[in-house]
Amino acid sequence: MGERLTVLNDDRLGHLRSIARTRLRELAVRAASGAFEEFFDSTMRALLVDRFQAIGAHEGTVWLLDETRKYLIPRFNTGPNAASFVGHFRQSVRAGMISMIVSTELPICENEVSKNQQQDKTLDQKLGLQTCAMLATPLYFAGELRGVISAVQLRAPNTTDPEPPGFSPQHLASLQLTATVLARLIEQQLLSLAVGLEDLA
Repeated sequence: MGERLTVLNDDRLGHLRSIARTRLRELAVRAASGAFEEFFDSTMRALLVDRFQAIGAHEGTVWLLDETRKYLIPRFNTGPNAASFVGHFRQSVRAGMISMIVSTELPICENEVSKNQQQDKTLDQKLGLQTCAMLATPLYFAGELRGVISAVQLRAPNTTDPEPPGFSPQHLASLQLTATVLARLIEQQLLSLAVGLEDLA
C-alpha cells in the first residue's frame, strides 16, 4: 500500500492566503470581462472540443457573465461562425434558456428547443440557424457562478431534414463533469498567475 499524502498548513504562507484569494477573484473578474483569451489555453480548448464531439453536439459555447452580471458574453465557441459573435453578442440574463441557468443554477437538457417559448431566437436568427436541442450547465470558478457552458444540435431553418437525435441525461452528466474539470483548470491557471508561478501552470 502506498504512502498517504499528508499536507500540513505552512505557517510561512498564512499571511499570503487571503491576498492570494483576493487576487484570484480579481483575476476571475478580469477573465470573465474580456481577458479570457489570456489564460484559456490549448488544454482547455482541447478538453471542450473533445467533450462536445463525444456527446454529439454540433458546437458548444462558454458564456461568461460580464462585470455587471446583467449579460452573458460568449467567450469561446467551437462552431464555424464563432468569429461573428464570440466576444460581441450579449445575452441578457433576463431572457432566453441559457440565462435560466444563471437564475436557477440548475442544468438543462432540452430536445425540443423550437417549441420552448423561453428560447431567445436572436442569436439563431443572426447566424441563420435553428437550435433543435440544447444542454447547458453552470460554470463556477474562484468561489462563485461565473457563467454557463452550453452544447447544441443545429439545423438550417425551414428545412425538411429530420431533426438531430437530441441529447440524453448521460450527455448532460458528461457536460457537467466537463464543466467541473474546466473550472479546476481555470482556477489552477488563475492561481498560478496570481502568485507569479505561471511558468509552472
